[in-house]
Amino acid sequence: MPNPRASLILTRSARAVGLALTTLMVIAFYVGVPLMDQLELETYDMRLRTLMQPPARPAVTIVAIDEQSLNVHGRWPWSRKKIAELVDRLDRAGARVIALDIFFSEQENRELLAAIERLETAGGADTRRLYAPLRQALAADDTLSRAISRSGKVVLSLVFLLGQDDAYHLSAAEAEATHRRIRPQAIAIVRTRGGGLPPAVSEAKGAIANLPALQAAGRYAGHINIFPDRDGALRWAPLVVRYRGQFYPSADVQAVRGYLGHPALTLNVASDGVDSLAIGSRIVSTDEFGRALIRYYGLERTIPTVSAAEVLAGRADPARFRDRVVIVGGTAKGIGDIRVTPHGTLFPGVEVRATVIQNLIDGSSLRRPGWTLGIDFLVLLIVGLSLAWWLPRTRLPLAAAISGVVFAGYLAIVVVLFRGQGVWLNVVYPSSLLVLMFVSTALMKYFTAEHEKHQIKTAFKYYLAPKVVDLVTENIEQLRLGGEKRELTVLFSDIRGFTTFSETLAPEELVHLLNVYFTRMTEEIFHHDGTLDKYIGDAIMAYYGAPIVRADHALAACRTALGMADALAELNREWQRQQKPTFQIGIGINTGPMVFGNMGSNTRFNYTVIGDAVNLGSRIEALNKTYGTTILLSEFTHAQVAAEFAGRVREVDTTRVRGRQEPVRLYELIHDGRYPDLGWLADYERAYRALRAGETKAARQGFQRLAEERNDPVSRYHRQQLGD
Repeated sequence: MPNPRASLILTRSARAVGLALTTLMVIAFYVGVPLMDQLELETYDMRLRTLMQPPARPAVTIVAIDEQSLNVHGRWPWSRKKIAELVDRLDRAGARVIALDIFFSEQENRELLAAIERLETAGGADTRRLYAPLRQALAADDTLSRAISRSGKVVLSLVFLLGQDDAYHLSAAEAEATHRRIRPQAIAIVRTRGGGLPPAVSEAKGAIANLPALQAAGRYAGHINIFPDRDGALRWAPLVVRYRGQFYPSADVQAVRGYLGHPALTLNVASDGVDSLAIGSRIVSTDEFGRALIRYYGLERTIPTVSAAEVLAGRADPARFRDRVVIVGGTAKGIGDIRVTPHGTLFPGVEVRATVIQNLIDGSSLRRPGWTLGIDFLVLLIVGLSLAWWLPRTRLPLAAAISGVVFAGYLAIVVVLFRGQGVWLNVVYPSSLLVLMFVSTALMKYFTAEHEKHQIKTAFKYYLAPKVVDLVTENIEQLRLGGEKRELTVLFSDIRGFTTFSETLAPEELVHLLNVYFTRMTEEIFHHDGTLDKYIGDAIMAYYGAPIVRADHALAACRTALGMADALAELNREWQRQQKPTFQIGIGINTGPMVFGNMGSNTRFNYTVIGDAVNLGSRIEALNKTYGTTILLSEFTHAQVAAEFAGRVREVDTTRVRGRQEPVRLYELIHDGRYPDLGWLADYERAYRALRAGETKAARQGFQRLAEERNDPVSRYHRQQLGD
């Protein structure tokens, strides 16, 4: 019977462990565990891949400097005159914004132009006139500057140096000059709550801008810095970078700004970091670092892409550029602008930028705002405290079901919020806590149950079949007072003439022989999954079909009886060789409704069966003395085993047993070695039918012959009952 004190100790211990695990998981979430954080990124990538779908209204087109373009126009970098031609063609095609994912920080043909300048200085005016056409031909930067200025819709790129080591080579004068050139691009409107600049946003240590003439010609300029996660994948787009106390937008933000009609930019910050960026009336939520999650639409080339070679050749359809943001950048693998994304390791950097621009235009950016951190902490506390209370109080299957429901429910909420609202909630930490809570509870229950099972097995292994013991230990609650009604089969066996037999032996030898006998008989019972109910002096009581449910319980009992008879025959032969006395047994078997379970008091009980069918089985066993048989079956058992034992079962009699009003038909199950052969059973059946038909003379003659020729005790009994 389960120990209430042990259950109480288990519950309290499991709750203490659950609270400790909850505390540790909250701390781990706050500090950050690299492995778990990486797993969370993987689950985010899986969620992101479920959203793969091309943009419904493409607003961005990529002009790709791809392998085809390099084959036609030569290796990269190209002359800026070619870039200028590209800008002119896109402008004429009706592009609303032209974003150049190309950086122009140094003068083209710088060394040649410097050499010409030295020659002109040394040669005078005639030399200057001589080299003027060459100098003009080499001045590709001026050509690009004029093309950018004519267009009035070009967005250029900036690069911020985030580390001190990256900016150490810049002199103070260079840094100041660069700052003057880019300062007009800073966000003019910054609204703060809580006072001061947020410490979460680190400040760049330096900046690199385009050539002054190009910088001045462009409509906008923005940074193209990237911040990969620790696994190298790009999941975030930094929309702003702080430099010298001001915030500078990304080139992608500037491109969207041009697409939307040049509205003002407004940055909203608080004491804990950036809150959002407004492009006119369009609000873009960010994390505290001013980053927005990138919602990739699919694999590479999901964003509409046109080869630069097609544009320069005049073969590109202008409709693909009209009223769109056109971003020019390299996609050829040899150029090197290849990024790792949740969709693969060979994603062009220019398409990452195009994706961010499309996100900002159609408002499809995903979100991981600061308040989600509080939600994650709250979920950890709710999951941990709830499971710490409930799991120790429930059975393991129910605990597993509760854990599964909690996990599935939370996962459904996470998926719905992600797909519907674009909100990213943490999955790994709550799931890990749930698993740890369940596993810890299961282990504690397991070891406690194993201890109880060991105690039960020690107590019952001598009384129950191994399978029965295993079943009971798997369902310890069965060991409580109460019963269940079911059709079972009961078997009784008894030693014939035990009193006479016992008088011929010394007590020690008698006990030894009985122990050998009981051992062999019990082995047969256990071999057929029977339950040994008790030893009653020299008698044995067993039953079949409980607690292990089996439809063939009657068949199992009959096979046990045959096995017991064979086993006794072996024992008798051995005892004869040892010149020890031998004996015979009688076995009675009955099938019917019985009540089984633990019967007794709260302090002492037995797992047994009771009922009228049990009593009938005992009465049938006693009738073996009357008929001279070894194994007798009731008509109820015979009905279930007749087909299995056809040819070795015969009807013995119809009798009214003590304590029962209705007569019962009895059948003998004949075991091997009982008779040399069974061919005479047909003669017995004829005699028995004659007896039942009232043909006394024919029955008397048939039974007489069988009693004399076959030494059949049943025929002898009927012959005696018929008289002369």
